[in-house]
Amino acid sequence: MSRLFKRACVCMFAVVMLAKPVYAQTAARIVLQVDNPVMYVDGVGRPIDGRETTPKIVDGRVVAPVRPVVDAIGGSLLWDSDLLLLTIRDYLEENEIILKINSLDSVVNARTGPQLYVAPVLLDDMTLVPIVFVARNLGFEVEWDDATRTMIITKETESE
Repeated sequence: MSRLFKRACVCMFAVVMLAKPVYAQTAARIVLQVDNPVMYVDGVGRPIDGRETTPKIVDGRVVAPVRPVVDAIGGSLLWDSDLLLLTIRDYLEENEIILKINSLDSVVNARTGPQLYVAPVLLDDMTLVPIVFVARNLGFEVEWDDATRTMIITKETESE
């Protein structure tokens, strides 16, 4: 019995050591268009939210509902309604952004971050944030197509 137990332990150890870690599913490509209530996540359309809140341009910057985008990248959100603080983390929890409603200040990875060009706002109980700032500080690349007013957020995936 002892020999069988030892073999089982060695096998379990090998499985654990050789297994790739599994994280929340992350999108490789997210497409948002100003005034469009549908976003495309890896080519699949999904409503941004149930209230038809759409990305908007405010002071020359795109603000969008943060939860659907963070959900699409597999990240997490924490909301402090007393302090009006939003904490955004990537799926590996390697990057963290803290934003305050109606403030241009930011905290990125526990350090004072750059000033925002446009402050996060609450609109119809929906938090809209400057999505380029959030995406880039979570390690994503962002492209802007001015002709279609479309933002493309991408993340390179590791090749095996």
